[in-house]
Amino acid sequence: MGMLKVILMTLCLLLTVQAYDFKVTVKWDEMAMSGEAEAVLQYYHDGKVEAIRGNLDKPSSDGNVTVNRTLTGGSQEFIIHDAKGALFNIWVINDLMDEEFAEEEDFYALSNAGIEVWVEDRLNGGVHSIKLKPGQKGLVYRAGVISDGHFYEVNELFLKKRLYVVNLVDAVNGRPLAGVGVAIKNQRTGETVALGQTDANGTFISEMEYGAYDVLFSKQGYLEAKHQFEMTIMELPVSMHFALTPEVREFRIILTWGAFPPDLDAHLSGPRPGGGTFHIWWRNKTPIGGRNFLDRDDQHSYGPETITIYKPAPGVYTYAVHNYSGRMHRGSRDLSYSGAHVDVYADGRLVASFDAPRGVKGNVWKVFQIDRNNQVAPINQFYDQKESAQVLNP
Repeated sequence: MGMLKVILMTLCLLLTVQAYDFKVTVKWDEMAMSGEAEAVLQYYHDGKVEAIRGNLDKPSSDGNVTVNRTLTGGSQEFIIHDAKGALFNIWVINDLMDEEFAEEEDFYALSNAGIEVWVEDRLNGGVHSIKLKPGQKGLVYRAGVISDGHFYEVNELFLKKRLYVVNLVDAVNGRPLAGVGVAIKNQRTGETVALGQTDANGTFISEMEYGAYDVLFSKQGYLEAKHQFEMTIMELPVSMHFALTPEVREFRIILTWGAFPPDLDAHLSGPRPGGGTFHIWWRNKTPIGGRNFLDRDDQHSYGPETITIYKPAPGVYTYAVHNYSGRMHRGSRDLSYSGAHVDVYADGRLVASFDAPRGVKGNVWKVFQIDRNNQVAPINQFYDQKESAQVLNP
């Protein structure tokens, strides 16, 4: 009887030790580092965000994330007990390096230290390994994301902390847009704090102080676009991807998103000019009135996916976004954590913008309708549907 009790207690202990969804281990060569590497888990949950730091023995406020002490200085480890319903960004930072006084070679210390991130996934089974390639310049590295229990590799390296980085492309052909004017205003003071243009790669970068900001994009021959962002006290970079549309009078709908999921699909249904209705998406590019409404489909993150109503007809149009990558994941929050953003243009101007709300379950986001009076009416409904042909039917 005594032996049985010991065995049962041992089994209970083993089950307790193993009761986690993910283990994230970050390793590097300490001898190759100038400054000090630190792993940071950026944890979004319950309408808030917090940073769990690998060099502190301090769990998340809800106890869901704990930090494991490792035997060597060149590694840090996090245990995520319950990954469902939350978002985790995995960062590695050259923390003690003074950005203002760093020498040129200091910016290569992180990539030359052999940074490697191991993600043990007990929810879905498997281990993911991400390595930062040597010879790259930057003090801040975003290795990947765990979104609602699914891991996605990101592999982004940033020059410094507190950077705003935006990449702009043409909404119709997806090519980078150089020479886009960027104006950033502080929401509290109304002061313009940064002005500039995108480079040949369509990229604009600016160092920012803490605060909330409005951004305006403008370029000759294109319609103006705007968005908002916040630089928090965590000092982690903010990276965005947007598309500008060439000047157009018809309704044009543009979808962009972040690094994950890889493939979001735009869907539109509405009336045909000659009678009847249509439903278009990437696999059903049926010409309507002799025109293909789907200008661009993207299958490799970020977008844009662009639909233009070239031949309007009286009736109601309905627009939705489908997480095609996660179509088999019922009850997933991946779409709501994707950073999906939809802009609607008409009569040569931006008439509506929508951002996917965080933490909502469903692999379909039915975003809005255009009514018989050409007014955009928000829907913001989430539900599950694995079949593309049935996406607009909850």
